[in-house]
Amino acid sequence: MDHVHDDCYMVFVRTDPDHSRRPDAAERPLVRCSTYEEARWVRQENQGPGRKCIIRYIGTTGGGD
Repeated sequence: MDHVHDDCYMVFVRTDPDHSRRPDAAERPLVRCSTYEEARWVRQENQGPGRKCIIRYIGTTGGGD
């Protein structure tokens, strides 16, 4: 059975301001958004001192001819 994954944007919270740890160890998922605009709003509402939010695209990439 094929699994179809919808393209989305995940907002992650990074609590490692000096970036001493790898992203997969320093970030935790906050929310899944269907649009980039929604993800930007979530990032803006949740960022603060010592707490950075990162948006990552989850889905297939590529294209071409």
